[in-house]
Amino acid sequence: MTRATPDQERRNAERQDFLVSCGWQNAQVSPLVDDASARKYFRLERRHDTALLMDFPPTAIHVDPHGIFDDPERPASVVPVLKTTELFKRAGWRVPDIQAADEKRGLLLIEDFGDVTFTEALQGGAMFDGLGQEALYLRGVAQLITLHRFCDAGGMTGCDLVRYGPDNLRRMLDSFKTDYLPLIITDQARRAIAIKDFDKLLDDVLPLCWQAGDVIIHRDYHVDNLMLVENGDGGDDCGIIDFQDAAIAPRPYDLASLLRDVRHDIGPDLEARMTEFYLAAFPNIDRSGFETSYVAASMVRNFRILGRFGWLAIKAGKTRYFDFIPRCWELILRGAGENLPALQDWVETHIPPDARKAPKIFTPHPPASKEAQR
Repeated sequence: MTRATPDQERRNAERQDFLVSCGWQNAQVSPLVDDASARKYFRLERRHDTALLMDFPPTAIHVDPHGIFDDPERPASVVPVLKTTELFKRAGWRVPDIQAADEKRGLLLIEDFGDVTFTEALQGGAMFDGLGQEALYLRGVAQLITLHRFCDAGGMTGCDLVRYGPDNLRRMLDSFKTDYLPLIITDQARRAIAIKDFDKLLDDVLPLCWQAGDVIIHRDYHVDNLMLVENGDGGDDCGIIDFQDAAIAPRPYDLASLLRDVRHDIGPDLEARMTEFYLAAFPNIDRSGFETSYVAASMVRNFRILGRFGWLAIKAGKTRYFDFIPRCWELILRGAGENLPALQDWVETHIPPDARKAPKIFTPHPPASKEAQR
């Protein structure tokens, strides 16, 4: 068994102190699978009660999600979780209650929504009879309609969220240039030309993201962050998690995030039906402008994801996300020819099909243990 480091022992003690203060000191604690962030989650169980412990230490490396700073690595904080929880409750979303908080030490006790994400339901077959793919995605789009109606009715006033402009999106895409492009364009001169042309592309395309206006966005809205939560009436609600990076941004951003998710391909037919369902709720939206904005927002999201994949590989040694890279490129190009031909031209000029696959990077082998050397 690996011995805990002094920092780990200190953090373990802080977590236990927090649980004592909340009355959960005798709970059974089980770590949950980590994601691509520095946050850790633990499920707490005592008798018939459960809760989740969020551990987000201020010493953790946190990447600025909003493109505010030239240096994207920032101190971690649970304050955005506290702020956005109250905001989304007012908007009518079912989000986890916060039962206790220690802002200084980065610890929260939150409601446990269970394990049934929409992803789990999509894979669950007969267990979720009546909740097929289309029904689940309708629920997800319906939640966006609820949020955007709240925004249109004045809900953004005084909400104290970052309001994106083209410069925010441009900074978010810096990681695509610095962390991802070097993995696929190794020649420095070729890469410099590609980056110069990419910056010109952003000059032209980023303003188009706002052709349909702006709303509050979740920013990571997809089926892994939507959950089936029992509502006490024999049914279930659409629970929503992982919303702490909310901002005010282009209206189609979350819809593109849901319907053009790199991990879950729903196909163009279902995507079109879900988009039509959304637009029917807002008949005053100009459809041509919305479609252009939708494709542009999808471009931004997927270039940002590629940069994140590169960053995780370089900084954290996590290459498991590379399997999604070909689909990122497919989503970037979907609809580009009709709506953003300059985007299609840039990709075809600088990123040939062979470069749209998972890159091969050198990962040094860890040194053999003393036991293995004997």
